Parts: sequence; C-alpha cells; structure tokens
Amino acid sequence: MDASVTTSPAEIQSIPTGRSNPLVSLKQHKWLALFIMFLITAIGVPMAMLLGKVTYTTMAVILVSPQFIPNLDSEKGMDLDRTTYQLYIERQKRIITRQDVLKEVLQRPEIRAAWLHLDETEELGLLRLASALTVGNSRGSPFISIAILNNRGEGLKEVLNTVVEVYLRKSQEENLYGSDERIAVLQQRRDELLELISQRQKIKNQIAEELGVTTFNEGNLNPYDNILIESTQAQIQSRRQRVEAETRFRSLTEGKSGETLLDTQVRELIAADSVLQNFKTRLIEQKTTLLTQLIGLTPQHPTRQRAEQEIAKIDRDIEQATASLSEEIRNRLLEQARAEVYKAQQLEDALSLELKTQREQANHYSTLYNRALTFSREIERAYQQLDKIDQRVDFLTIEASAPGFVRLDTPAGEPMMSGGRKKILFIFIVMGFGLGVMVPFLVDLLDRRIRTPAEIHKLLGFAPMAWILERDNPDTEQLALDYLRRLALALAREWQTNRTHYFVLTAVKPAGGTTTLTLELARTLNELGIRTLAMELNAFKPDLRYQSTPPGRSGVATLLSPTAPKNLAPETLIVSATAQLPARLPIGETPSRHLASYGKLSPLLQQLSTKYDLILIDTPPVLLSADAELLAEIAGGVLLVVEAGHITPAELKRAAQSVERLNPPVVGVILNRLKVYPKDGYFAEQLKEYSTGAKLPPHWVKRWLWG
Repeated sequence: MDASVTTSPAEIQSIPTGRSNPLVSLKQHKWLALFIMFLITAIGVPMAMLLGKVTYTTMAVILVSPQFIPNLDSEKGMDLDRTTYQLYIERQKRIITRQDVLKEVLQRPEIRAAWLHLDETEELGLLRLASALTVGNSRGSPFISIAILNNRGEGLKEVLNTVVEVYLRKSQEENLYGSDERIAVLQQRRDELLELISQRQKIKNQIAEELGVTTFNEGNLNPYDNILIESTQAQIQSRRQRVEAETRFRSLTEGKSGETLLDTQVRELIAADSVLQNFKTRLIEQKTTLLTQLIGLTPQHPTRQRAEQEIAKIDRDIEQATASLSEEIRNRLLEQARAEVYKAQQLEDALSLELKTQREQANHYSTLYNRALTFSREIERAYQQLDKIDQRVDFLTIEASAPGFVRLDTPAGEPMMSGGRKKILFIFIVMGFGLGVMVPFLVDLLDRRIRTPAEIHKLLGFAPMAWILERDNPDTEQLALDYLRRLALALAREWQTNRTHYFVLTAVKPAGGTTTLTLELARTLNELGIRTLAMELNAFKPDLRYQSTPPGRSGVATLLSPTAPKNLAPETLIVSATAQLPARLPIGETPSRHLASYGKLSPLLQQLSTKYDLILIDTPPVLLSADAELLAEIAGGVLLVVEAGHITPAELKRAAQSVERLNPPVVGVILNRLKVYPKDGYFAEQLKEYSTGAKLPPHWVKRWLWG
C-alpha cells in the first residue's frame, strides 16, 4: 500500500499487460466479427457471379532437349550447360508469343474464322491472342507448356496447334547452325583478334625492355612508384632531422628564465671533468693547509699576510681554470650543434634534388607502365574472345545437320471448361473470416483504455491493492466479495500497524463505482469486527444510499456550516446500519457542488474517530473536483478507484500525479469492475478454481508437450 514501494524500470518494461488476447477480443466484439464476415461474404457472392465467368482452356507441351542428336558426319554430341540451357528455354518462350509468329497464325483463313470476333480487326485479335496465351516452364524441367484461355471453345484446339506449328518452323529457321556466312564472319573476327594480339604484345615487349621489368601486374604499383615513395619518405625524414637539429641548436642559446640549456650542459660537463676536479682538489688542499697556519696569527703577522696572498692566488687560479674550461666546452657544444644543422640541411637539399629528378622520370615511366597494363588487358580480352569464337565455330560445325533441340511433345487436345466462381467465393469467405478475427483484435489493440491490473503496474510502477470483478453472475459475485474481503483485511492491517484512521476513496472519472465500493468495504470491515463509518463528502454528486428513510436534509454539510448549532452532535446525523448498508454519514444539502469545510473537518473527523476505528470517506472524482485533493491532505490514506475499460493511461497518470503532489502516507489503486470472459484468461481460470474448489488440469497442449 505504500506508494514508495515501486518496481525498477527494467522490471516494469518486462511486465506483460495481457492486452494482446485475440480470443478475448473476438468474444467481446463477436457481433462486429459476425457482421464483417457476413458483409464480406455478401459482397463475394455477386463478385463471384460477375467475375467468375465460364472459360475454356487447352494445352500443348514442347520438349526442349539439353543435348543435340548427333548427326551422321560427327559422333560428337553437344550438351548445353545449366545456365545456357535456361537462357535457351527463355528465348524459346519469347519466340512463341512473338508478334511475327502470331501474325502468321492469323493469316490462315480457318484460324481467322475460329478466333476473330465479328467486326474485330486483326490488330485487336492479335492482342487478344497474345494475352490469351500462357507459356510456362518449371526451372530445371525440359518441358515448355503452352496454354490458351478463351470464353469460347470452338476451334480453340486448332488455334493452339497452329501456334505450335508456326513456332517450331520459326525456331528451326533461326537455328540453321550450318550457315557458312556466320562461320566466315567468325573466322574473320578471329584473324583480326590474332593481329591485335601480335601488335599489342610487340609494343608491350618494347616497353618492358625500356623499363627493365619482366611482368606488369594490375593490382601492384610499378617499381618506379615504389622508388618514388621511398625517396619521398627519405626526404620527409631528412626534413624532420633538420628541424630537430635546428630546434636543438636554438634550445642551447635560448632560455625563458635567463639560463639556457647550453649553460646547464656546460655546468654538467665541468662537474664531470676529472682533470679540472683533480686540479681544484690539489689547490683546495693547499688552501686548507694555509688556513690551518693562520690559526692564532694576528692580522699584522708577516706569515699571515703571505698566507692570505697565497689563498687569494689559489682562488683566482681555480676561477680562471673553471672559466677557461667553461668557455672551451661552450664553444665545442655550439660548433657541434651548428655542424649537425649544416649536415641535416645538406642532406635535405640532396634528397630534395634527387626526389625532383625521380619525379620527372617517374611520370614518363608511369605512362609507359600504364600503357603496358592497358595492352595486357586488351590481350587478355582478345584471348577470351578467341576462346568464345573457337567454341562457337565448333558448335556451328557440329550442328550443321543436327535435328535441333526443340520438338513437339504433346499436341493440344479438346478444350476443357472451367469456372472461377467457387474460387472467388472461397477467397471472399476466407477474407471475411480473417477480417472478422483481426478487426476486433485491432479494435482492442487501438483502444488504450486500461483493462488489466498489469497495465496499472506498468504505468505507475506498483501493482494495484486489489481488483474487483464485474458482478454479472453468481460466480463472479462470490469471487468479487472475496477480493473485497482481501482489501478490507489490507486496510485493517494498515489501521492496526500504523494507526491510520481515515481513508479517502476517489475515482478517476465519474461513475467509477466509488460509492458502492465505499459502502461494501465499510460493511465488510464491520463484519470483521472493525467499527467503520462510511462518510459521504461528495458534494459534486451525492448518492441517495447515504440518506435515511425518509430522507433527511442534514448531514456533514450541516456540521461544517458556520451557523451549525454548537450542541449538534455528529452521532445524531449518522444513519444506522441495515442488513445491506453500513453505518453512514450523508453529506446533506450543500449550496454548491464543492465542499466548504470552514476549518471544521479535521476536528469533526477526530470526534468521530473516538467512536469508530476506521472512517471511509467517499469523495468526488479527482480529475473533476478539487475536494478530493482537499480531503486527501487530511486523510491518512488515499485509495484511487480505476474503472476497468473506461480510463485511459493519460487520465490515470494525471490522477496519480494529483494524488502524489499531496504526498499522503498511504496510497493505493483499486481496479474496479474488471470484466471476466468465460473460459479465457487468468481470472477465468481463477474463477473456475474458486467455484469448484479444485485445481484445473493443464491444457491438452501442455500435457502433450511436457507430460
């Protein structure tokens, strides 16, 4: 019941809502489904009568052999590979329906009389004959089927057999493979290709000799490009070395804080010079000896004066030796840096000059190399054409007197009558059944109103406290009362644990069943031994069930009025419980559709709580009246009633946000009037188990799959 107990976003996304149930949608919209099925079927009957005309058809079959029958001059057969064979079949199919073939068919008088309609031109008859012919072939099959379809059967067999006859003759005429002219043309083209190969190969050999290479590879760079790349990389490397040498030279003479890198290196080399260090060591030892002699001598002592002069001379010698070595080292380092810069500059200039020369040569070499590659491609292409020409010449020579590939397998027989009315009607019946099943499902899928507890869980992040079934039969009535009892027990536990005395019940929209739920919940709590009062604070739309018999005019509004008598006790206005209704306090007459409390509501609730353990406050819908928010701030808990099938997700979110802004200690959601469809869904199974008191056996599919 605590609003803070929510589900993580990942878990919320995985919650099945139970909306996508085609069987439930079909049961809910069964009349719509039947109407769609009847409508589509009714449309299909005249369409079948209109479109399903009687037709006549006949068929002939052509055999296309993948192998020639060997002729008498040669024992060698000719086989077509799979690709060539399939292309040959496609070519034969196009010949059958070609304009010249069909035009020759219609030139025969008997065919014109059998096919052309009265006053029909030859052009229209030709178009009608082309559209009536159907040529088919299953991939991999050597047979071509030729079918003709017409609404008249007389002479149809003769028309198709004539088409086949003309086609076979045309095919034989076009496949006269022993044509000397064609072979001569191929031989002439063969000689031209050989001459081209000879010329290109000669020029290619000259280029190879000039460039000093033996092969020309299409995918690789020519050798001169590789040399040019290596020279370019070397020139770039020399430029980098020159820049590095200049940078080192500048770093020796330039410094930001007054001391340069040259000073640092000079100091390090002086410190590491062993000759200077030995010289300084000897002088320092002499200086130490002289300083020892000065001990105890006065400043005027002649020995002291000579010693001090020698000490000063030792200091000058050390300083002069250090300065001389420092100057020598400094000059040597500068000369070395200048020499490196000069050397790097000379190397860069030499490589740049060499690169320039190589680029000039490479342009010429690249032109020759690419020309040789072009000749290689031309030679290769010429050899490929030579192979094809040789194969074609052999092919034509062998086929000179062969019977050919194509021959008649089955001539056309008597036409058969057929009608498409049943097929069209069957299509409409199947279409009507499919739409009748799909449209109700799509209607429910597009209807976003909340119908299941899982949808509330997915929207709000926490499951509803309870869901009350719609009471359309005795079985659902009993299960609904059981769910109501569970809700009452939950409120009782909240009262016992946290001492929550007031609960506000508010719906999202009007007519959500809040009053019925409040009265039944109060009666159930009283049956559990918890003194409960149903208090009506719905000035928006009062309910007559709160009134006494005969109806009175006083109620909560009277107690909250500023003119109310001070000695008026709330207990006197409470309507006593009956067999069907609990103790209840009506709102009475109100001057407006909202409640004016004048600050008296909290004291009134405290006064009533001395007599009752729980007070259930019936309030207006939260989206229509601000009274629900006013009363929710006073109460210890808010129960938001959602009517199944009437509230959209947006409305539920707005109502939940309105309640959350008040931050009540306890908040819960109740899904009311949940519809149960017989023999389908979780609630239907639970209802069956509740009514029988026994566990349902698993479905036969589950028993077959899992035993």
